[in-house]
Amino acid sequence: MNRIHLWDARVNVSSISLPALRSFDAAARTGSFKDAATELGVTPTAVSHQIRTLEDQLGVALFVREVRKIVLTQEGNRLAAATSKGFREIYDALGDLRDVSSRLTITTTPAFAALWLVPRLADFEARHPATSVHAETSTEMLDLERDRRVDVAIRYGAAEQAGLAVSPVAHETFGVFAHPDLLQACAGIEDAVLIETRWRSQSLRQVGWDDWLEAQRLDPARFENRRSFDQEQHSIQAALAGQGMVLASNLLVADLLERGWLVELRPDTRIPGLQYTAVALSGHSETRKVRQFLAWLSDQAEA
Repeated sequence: MNRIHLWDARVNVSSISLPALRSFDAAARTGSFKDAATELGVTPTAVSHQIRTLEDQLGVALFVREVRKIVLTQEGNRLAAATSKGFREIYDALGDLRDVSSRLTITTTPAFAALWLVPRLADFEARHPATSVHAETSTEMLDLERDRRVDVAIRYGAAEQAGLAVSPVAHETFGVFAHPDLLQACAGIEDAVLIETRWRSQSLRQVGWDDWLEAQRLDPARFENRRSFDQEQHSIQAALAGQGMVLASNLLVADLLERGWLVELRPDTRIPGLQYTAVALSGHSETRKVRQFLAWLSDQAEA
């Protein structure tokens, strides 16, 4: 068994098991024996046993075990800070060693993945055939410190966070888009269903038809024929089906405009949107695969 040797006058122990420290670190980060077990591929009972053994060896309680949760003690917090830093440095070093042929895991919003990122990934993999890209989607902000599988998160309208390397991707604008047949049939927006996205996240500044109408000095109260979705790709799909005019990000409809599947109503009337940024743990951002991806991402956004 791998062991890390400790010399501390306060504890009468000659060695601490590495698996026990890994179990403790995972439980401290996830706040759950069950989640730690899932991460490590063992049973919750095994995690609990490892941590109990570690506590017995150290002679201190590391967690307060409550009915439905665990809480770090003062001693547990001190050890968690050390194990988090130590294992992160180990993982980063291992990532550097297998960097040339490793998998790159990306997480982003469903709309950005489906409408912008995935159609372009073949170009990245053609340029960097040694790197295999795995894309995950979520509308929730992932904690990169907790989920170390993820190399890069492409976030929408998110503020900077400590410990993360942030790279701007693109700043969007919102315009009005519709199927060509609908645009020919409608005399103006007064005759159309107005489609927009109402995001689930309460932390994001909403951008909707009211903003666009007010920017054109029009009274939003006059336009009651509206539909809304909570996913941008659903709003855009409705517009593709000819169900109305959609207020959407210029980034997300760029390929559809190029193919002629959507056309823009009055391109000079766009309004500001939010910023897409790519974030990675500071250590991960220096690995070759992440540096290559971020450089490629920047080139694609500029194009």
